[in-house]
Parts: sequence; C-alpha cells; structure tokens
Amino acid sequence: MKRLCGLMIVAAFVAVGCNRAEAPAFTPTPHGTLLQVMRGLPFPASNIVFDAQTNDPGAPAKPTDPSNQSASAQYGGIAEYAGWNGIVTAGVSLQETANLILIPGRKCGNGQPVPVDQEDFKKWAADLGAVGAEIQKWGEAKTFNQEKIDELTGKLSDACAACHDKYRNTPKEPADRCMVTAAPAAAK
Repeated sequence: MKRLCGLMIVAAFVAVGCNRAEAPAFTPTPHGTLLQVMRGLPFPASNIVFDAQTNDPGAPAKPTDPSNQSASAQYGGIAEYAGWNGIVTAGVSLQETANLILIPGRKCGNGQPVPVDQEDFKKWAADLGAVGAEIQKWGEAKTFNQEKIDELTGKLSDACAACHDKYRNTPKEPADRCMVTAAPAAAK
C-alpha cells in the first residue's frame, strides 16, 4: 500500500510537471504618454522629496489640517506612506521612472516619439535613476540633515532640468516637445 501511494504521488508530480504550460514572454509595453508617466510618478515623488527641505520626514506627524496641502501632509496619517517611508518610496519611484521612460514605443503628449535613442536622453534618464537611488538610501538611513536634502534636491532639479531644457521647454511647445531637431528655448 505504501508503495502504491508513493507511486501515485510521483505520478501526480510527473503529470503536473509535464502538463505545465510555459509562461508567455513578457515584453515591456508603454501604456501611457511620457507626459502621463511624468505626472504620475516623478512629479509627486519629487514633491515629496522637495517637501523634505522644510518638513523633517522623521518628525512626528502633525494633526491633519484640511488647509495644509503639502506633500508631507497628504499621507501624514498613514505611516507606510509618509515620513521616511515616503522618502524611500519617492526614491524608488524616481528610479523606476528612469526605466519606464526608456521603453521603446512611448509617445510624448504631442504624439512625437520619446527620444529614447538619443545619448543625452539616456544619460539624463540614468541621472534621474542615480539621484533616485541616493534619495532611497537617504530615506533608509532615516537621518535628517539639511545639507544632504539640499544636495539631493539640487541633483534632482539638475536631472530634471537637463532633459526639460532640451526636450520639454522648446520654442513652440508643446508642438515641438521631444523633437530631436527642436532648438533649445531661449534663456529666460
């Protein structure tokens, strides 16, 4: 009887293993425009980081004030989303944005292709990912330092501005956004 039970168990495992269908290959596919991705991920994530310049992420949450629209107050009552956890998540979101904006086939809000084949665009995406990693690490350390947050927000601003200056803030925006041939906007 033991032998029969053992053979049945082995047979079941063999049958399951032989009948397993292979998972289809996954190909990253863009589901939104670059504008939608930027509004959905790096914009709110950056605001959380910039908010840390004036609101220590380690400070106790302030009572909810309906008139307070700051990033730190938005999720202030939910510890998993606020404070240092919010900084860590913002850093991760910035790193993931760098991945997402490089998926081939994505379009800009004006229908132009995202310039993923341009070396400067790739570099600036990598810069965004690198500063996101620094922000994540800073959040995980849970040590507030005004000089460090000022340094990080400076790097974040620079990473965003480099790309925006060439591909977003164009002379005929939004019509010529993302265009490789668009001339840089005049200095303001």
